[in-house]
Order: sequence, then C-alpha cells, then structure tokens
Amino acid sequence: MSKQQMIANLISTAPENKLDIILSFVEFVLRESTDLDNMLLSEPSLSADWMLEEENVAWKDL
Repeated sequence: MSKQQMIANLISTAPENKLDIILSFVEFVLRESTDLDNMLLSEPSLSADWMLEEENVAWKDL
C-alpha cells in the first residue's frame, strides 16, 4: 500500500470534528510556511473555544 493510500485510509476513518484540523494541517504542509500560515493553522482548533457562549458573555462589553 502506498503512503498516499495509507493517508487516504486514515482520513476516511477520521471523525467529522477532526476534519477541519486535518485539512488545515495538510494545506499547511503543502504550502511554504509563513507566519500567516502558522496563525491560520491554529484557527480551527481555537474556533471551538471562540464559539462558546461563555466567550460571548466575557467579551460582550469590549
């Protein structure tokens, strides 16, 4: 089995909630790394916290 097939098999079994992180990582690896890329790579994992109601309450007065 080729490495590409192995990767495809692993991704096909990944839970839906991990696919944004996997996609970001693959895009990052396939492009030249920059500071902007590093920032965008963390966005999917941080967005889980950003979307919480507690965050909205904490930041509502800013």
